[in-house]
Amino acid sequence: MARIELVEKAKEAFIAKNYKDAYVLLKKITKESPEAAYYLGLMYYYGYYVSVDYNLAYSNFKQAWEGLFEEGIYMLGRMYEEGKGVDKNLEQAFKLYQAAIHSENAKLRMANFYEYGKYVDKSLTSAIKIYNELQKNDNAYAMYKIGTFYFNGEGLKKDLNNAYKWLNKALLAGSVEAMNHFRIIGTKSKTDVRSTSEIYNTGKSLVEKGLIEEALPYLEAAASEKYLPAIIQIYEIYKNGIVFEKDLVMAFKILQKYESYKEAKIYYLMGRAYELGEGVDSSFVKAAKYYELGASLDYEPAKTALREIRGY
Repeated sequence: MARIELVEKAKEAFIAKNYKDAYVLLKKITKESPEAAYYLGLMYYYGYYVSVDYNLAYSNFKQAWEGLFEEGIYMLGRMYEEGKGVDKNLEQAFKLYQAAIHSENAKLRMANFYEYGKYVDKSLTSAIKIYNELQKNDNAYAMYKIGTFYFNGEGLKKDLNNAYKWLNKALLAGSVEAMNHFRIIGTKSKTDVRSTSEIYNTGKSLVEKGLIEEALPYLEAAASEKYLPAIIQIYEIYKNGIVFEKDLVMAFKILQKYESYKEAKIYYLMGRAYELGEGVDSSFVKAAKYYELGASLDYEPAKTALREIRGY
């Protein structure tokens, strides 16, 4: 069978999630085909059929890069951005995204760098320019991002009519992010049949894979529906520095955001933050107040903390 035919057969197996057959075929041709090296790299990167192995993922993406296969160049950039298999290097990541300029995935990452000021100066104008270019090719994520810019009044003048127009357009194009956004703002789409726990579990799975940026919209959607595990997961992302830099101020703000849900554990964690001065100025008075709120809901850790801080 010719190399091109083998590559196509391997891709068909990969897309069908028949990873065992895909792996066998890819191993036969990976040295000859940059595209095959890319797909084999994905298998090692995500742990499809094989165990996750970032070193092997890196070597395969590097081979794809040497063969000028742009999606492989993009994935090499992701590894540098995320610090998987290599030391984290945002400059190198951005340069690789630039080199893979015909890749929509690479363009999305470049827009993300401009949006959040990673390595390059923050420029919402530059980010929106890229998203606008991509939406012309029916990129659902780009449509979603434009909708959020209108919704939040960042980079574009706040305009809810335009926001909903773009978010609905993204939803119709298959954007899960837009679907999550509607859940967050309390206007669940009729096509969204997911349970709150299912949304949370998807977010949790992404966190476990180190894909925090992708995980947060799922967690926020579940948190908006008063799902405590999602709230705690978001809090821990910032408090413990899971992928992001440790940010105790943001961690406390997450607790404050959901304080109105009257959850005992949230009250308890706010009390701890005040007692230890984590993200806020230390205050035993405020700590006791929140411990008391938690204790009133029969939460044992709050009861214990309240006795310890009061001495009785």
